[in-house]
Amino acid sequence: MLEELDAMLSGHFIPYYKVCLGLAAIVSLVFSIVLSHGSVFEGKIAVIDLDGSNYSTELISKVNTSPFIEITEVIRSPVNPITLVSHDRNLGVLYIPKGLEKSLKKGDKTVKLGYFADDSNDAQNAKVMQSLNEIIPESGAELSVGKVAALGLGREATEATLSPMQLKTRTMFNPASSSTISTIIYFVYFFSSLTYGLTSLMIVGRLKTMGMWNTVIERGLLPLLARTVPYALFYTTALTLITAILVLFGQLRFDGNYFVFVPSIFMTGLAFGWLGFLLSWNTHHPGEGASRMIFLVPPGFIMGGSTMAVGIMPIWTFYASHAFPLVWLFRFFRDIGIRGRSFVDMLSTYGIFIIYLTVIAFIVMLFVNRIKNSQVE
Repeated sequence: MLEELDAMLSGHFIPYYKVCLGLAAIVSLVFSIVLSHGSVFEGKIAVIDLDGSNYSTELISKVNTSPFIEITEVIRSPVNPITLVSHDRNLGVLYIPKGLEKSLKKGDKTVKLGYFADDSNDAQNAKVMQSLNEIIPESGAELSVGKVAALGLGREATEATLSPMQLKTRTMFNPASSSTISTIIYFVYFFSSLTYGLTSLMIVGRLKTMGMWNTVIERGLLPLLARTVPYALFYTTALTLITAILVLFGQLRFDGNYFVFVPSIFMTGLAFGWLGFLLSWNTHHPGEGASRMIFLVPPGFIMGGSTMAVGIMPIWTFYASHAFPLVWLFRFFRDIGIRGRSFVDMLSTYGIFIIYLTVIAFIVMLFVNRIKNSQVE
């Protein structure tokens, strides 16, 4: 145990104590900001119940059972709703007017409930307002069924009267909810990228350990960038082989032309390699470079749309996520493989991807030139 602890702290191998703490910090801090626009479960709201009847109590209990709403407090007297949402106590306030139960039983007029939403962060209120818009009309319709049915309209006519329009959903790309399309293929690409990412991050440390670093720098930019080409070719071959097997055996639906998709895999491989150079530039041995894996592959897997809908991210996060190569690969797969987009449709995306690779290569060139200039001086 003491020997392994000494090895961990020596600086010659992967500093696991840094890796584990760094990963936890990134997930808990960075992604809590990045994913701040996600759905909020058990959103806290307060209720001002001026009716105080049995029906209003039942209605509050029904609202509280929603998976997206939690009633934190019920107040029976008029209160300024601003005080109830101050200091982030609640996301909003549901207002139940006096005479609710009486008006519903008489049926002489429509009763309007109010919801005061704290729109300082309206994204958090999305699910709350959606749930309330479902629960409140549904509860009112339950009371009206008997009255409408007594008019002799019949079941269908009654349903049409209570609900003149309905929304039906149809899934476009994965009607069978196949896990191969939605989950497995993303994990295949992710784990293949993990192994390649580790390899690319260890190249710089390996060259320094072998005493070849100065020679590599003297050769210039293109020979350094070319070192990633063999890895990118094998990366492309591996993903193509696995994808072909899944398609041939009927486990994966690939709607587009695979030859339109292949260049994106190779370009992603180049991006992994070149970003690996930048992340491991100041490392002195392979293990030190491998410890920086958390900055290369996992962020792209999390923000690339494999584990969540990219639409819940803030717009700036959506664009910033494209700094990670795996985001590009997932984007090309969804457009070409699932949505069946053609080469013409993907030209603009490929063009932006080429610009992205050019920027990375330019930064690597700046690093190479800086070392060359320091050696001359």
